[in-house]
Amino acid sequence: MNTNRILCAIAAILLLGCTKENADEAMKPENADFKGTVTVIYQDQPFDNEGIVVNFVPSDDGSTASITLQKIRFVPQMPVTIDVTIPDVKLVSSPTEITLSCEETIPLAMGGEYPRYKVTGLTGKLSGQNLEFSLKFGDYPTSYKGTRP
Repeated sequence: MNTNRILCAIAAILLLGCTKENADEAMKPENADFKGTVTVIYQDQPFDNEGIVVNFVPSDDGSTASITLQKIRFVPQMPVTIDVTIPDVKLVSSPTEITLSCEETIPLAMGGEYPRYKVTGLTGKLSGQNLEFSLKFGDYPTSYKGTRP
């Protein structure tokens, strides 16, 4: 009987050891495209941009990423769509998600910097097939929720 208890204890320890090792592995950021909705608060009203593709491109060491919103119109009166890149987003990986953050950065669009629409307060996460984040472009609160197509 003592032998059975010992074998069960050893099996439990081995099982927990394997599970813990796999659970402690941080997610590795990888290039990915997501499709979803960008919501901009404009004149105290939400303006939704549906079907927006976002490119997520991590740095080689996985500590930062750039996020590009493709073909976006931030307000209803915008006559054209543009691609906007948010550089220098910090990444922190855990076993279940990658946390995104950026206190402040200057977005890039149409070949240059746009300091008037400085990005502030970016927070978000990438988990499974989902990407979501929120930030301010200048004075405009903006959020994104998307999934891998």
